[in-house]
Order: sequence, then structure tokens, then C-alpha cells
Amino acid sequence: MKIIITDDEIIDLVIDPHTQEKGFRLLINQFKEKVYYQIKRLIIHHDDVDEVLQIVWIKVWQNLHAFKRESSLSTWIYRIAYNESITYIQNQKKKKIADWETVAPALEENISSNDFEEDEIKGYSKSEILRTIEKAIDSLPEKQKYIFQLRYFEELPYAEIAKITGTTEGALKASYHHAVKKIEAKFKD
Repeated sequence: MKIIITDDEIIDLVIDPHTQEKGFRLLINQFKEKVYYQIKRLIIHHDDVDEVLQIVWIKVWQNLHAFKRESSLSTWIYRIAYNESITYIQNQKKKKIADWETVAPALEENISSNDFEEDEIKGYSKSEILRTIEKAIDSLPEKQKYIFQLRYFEELPYAEIAKITGTTEGALKASYHHAVKKIEAKFKD
């Protein structure tokens, strides 16, 4: 059974020299899966994700004492993960995000069975429709893809996405709206 403790309890454990190792292990255990998948949405290859993940945990370790607790701990960590992922992509000159294995299950979850009659629409199978949507998402600019994925798949509120990406809520709403329109246009083609 996974034990969940509050952000403040984790921070206090990490800051205390007597309990910092235990606290950091708890922090990693509590957030490792979500942080991994946040990075995975931007970077495809597992080895690259692991490399960025290590950098993220080092930065969290080095800077947790300076965390002001103005946002949730998860938002702060996601912001570090986002920034490090973008830096990695820029340094590697990669322009990739979320592979099919990551996107397909989330798409299937977000598309209800009512959206498909007998798994077909106008002669297309559910899997063909999902692949078309995935290709449309993949054609979006990097930041727009990330915003779309955080809002659509993770169902994060705009306020939290704004803190993670350093973008205003108004700009996020516009970016998400444009992403949806682009996906719809690609899907209609």
C-alpha cells in the first residue's frame, strides 16, 4: 500500500538533516511515476527520459530548501521537469513528443464508447481513428502539444498548467483552443 503524506511533511523531512534521506525517498516514491510521464510526454526515448529525470531529481534535491510553498509541491516539481525537458530537447535538437504507446491508452480512456458505434465510424475502425488523432496531436508545436496533453489527458486546471509552463491562463486557453481546432482540421482531412 502506497503511503501518501502531505507536501509539508515531505519538505520538512527533506530539510531536516536527520531525516533528509528518508524524506527524499518518500518524495521520489510519491511523485516518480507522474514526473516520469510528464517528461515522457515531451521526450520519446526511455533512456533520454531517464537522463532528464535524473537531472530533475538533482535539481529538486538542490533547491527544495528554497521552495517557498506558494504552489503545490507537485506543480513545482512539474515545472522543473518541464523546463529540463525543454532544455534537453533544445540541446539535442529533437522535436518529438509522446509515442503511440503513451498516447493511445490515454486517447482510448478519453473517448467514450458512445463515440463509436460498433467500433466504426463511416468505415474507419477505432484504432484508425485513434491513430489519426495521435498524428494530429504529434503535428502540433511542442509547447502546444504539452499544453493540450496536460489539459486533455491529465485534466489539469489552467491555473496549474500556467504555473508549470510559465504562461498566462489566457494564453493557455488560446493555445489549447488552437490545438483543438488544428486537431479537428487534421481529423477532417
